[in-house]
Amino acid sequence: MRFEAETEPLAFAERFLELHGAAVEKRESTLEALLPEALSALLDAPENIFISADSESGADSDRRYSIAYGTPLLDRMIGGALSKIPLAGCRLEFDYVKSGGFHRLLDEQMTFYGAAASIETVAEVFANYLLLIVRYTAQSDEQKEGLLPMVFNADTGSFVPEMTQALDAAQCQAVYAPPEKDALRNIARLGEAVEQTARRLIEEELESFRLSMARRFKRDLANLVEYYTGLEQEMLKALEKPGLSDNARRDRQSKIDGLPSELASKRDDLLKKYSVKVRLKPAAAMQIRTPARRIICRLSIGRQTRQFFLTYNPVTRRIDPPVCSRCHSPIFHIHFEGALEALCFDCRGGTSAQGRKRT
Repeated sequence: MRFEAETEPLAFAERFLELHGAAVEKRESTLEALLPEALSALLDAPENIFISADSESGADSDRRYSIAYGTPLLDRMIGGALSKIPLAGCRLEFDYVKSGGFHRLLDEQMTFYGAAASIETVAEVFANYLLLIVRYTAQSDEQKEGLLPMVFNADTGSFVPEMTQALDAAQCQAVYAPPEKDALRNIARLGEAVEQTARRLIEEELESFRLSMARRFKRDLANLVEYYTGLEQEMLKALEKPGLSDNARRDRQSKIDGLPSELASKRDDLLKKYSVKVRLKPAAAMQIRTPARRIICRLSIGRQTRQFFLTYNPVTRRIDPPVCSRCHSPIFHIHFEGALEALCFDCRGGTSAQGRKRT
């Protein structure tokens, strides 16, 4: 994917001001901006200012600012951008988007259980996706940190696992475009799906880390058990020595009796030491708007029918998976019940009828 966007301080300032509600007018290499009250306070600037890449002076010098690297105004803008989850936007432009062959794709990608599906029509649409970057921290005896990228179809809520890597190889051009007003609402609406998906992906990402901590726990626990077993044997032998007073014998026996409790306490300490606690925190988000194809299917079970909508994704060159109507996980083996609601295998109850393909 080729991304064409200005990255100079003046372009950054223009996008920052627009995203924070300022009215901005660009005149050659100068910006004139009318700032809302909150933004004026954040930037410690008057409500009406002029910004240029070069320092300028004049009658209105109290309202003219340079936005070169290291200037206070740019530093305040960067601080403001980092105080919240950075939200950017782009529009994808393709020379060609697939317009046929969706019957074959549907057959290859999906199986319908309990219902027959037929394609009624295919429409040209624009689809919205959200690229979310989540920062994770796994804390145990050691610490592991990383970033987890995820892409969701903002229109359907479906997680699109192939799209993260496909974006890098996509034969398209990405042009900066301010995020639409509903972008933040879409992120909030996807909250549960994002958390569930992130937790699942983190489990896969941290599998080797967890296994390493488990091996160390097992090793240290074996050493601990060996130590207390040896200690108990030595103390039992000590009881056999002649000449011990009754008080000394009772004292040593009490210590022997307390060894299992002491071992259990040490084991709990080890378990806490090597258990893995994971923290997730959103790091950045981008709204991606792209031409796509809306595939309108007709589902039927006997006389009962309804429309079923799918999206062809030109980035992955595949059909986005629909989501389970209960757990919201992406599904390719689609079960139905009741009012022809799409369900995953687990939510269907773990039993499957014979699959019925497209007709």
